[in-house]
Amino acid sequence: MAGKYFMYGLELAGPYMILLFGTGYALIGWGLFRLHNWARWAAMLMMALGVASLVPKISMADLGIPLFWYGFQIALRVAVGWYLAQAPSVLDAFAAKS
Repeated sequence: MAGKYFMYGLELAGPYMILLFGTGYALIGWGLFRLHNWARWAAMLMMALGVASLVPKISMADLGIPLFWYGFQIALRVAVGWYLAQAPSVLDAFAAKS
């Protein structure tokens, strides 16, 4: 489970936590679809938390496929976060909505 480091033992609640996190992701996705600026910031925050959660994994990974896979995930999340933060087309789209 990708978010187990942020759940602090609440993974024992099982389906309720999955529903809670799924609802949060769906809410951010809906906000991005509707071009709400809060959703853009929330998505950037989620990307940063995702990178932070992958740092221990990549530092303990063996050479080969695991190292490549975690490095690829970090690079992808940084690229998406950077795009949401800096791309002129994104900034114009979200500014026009406000």
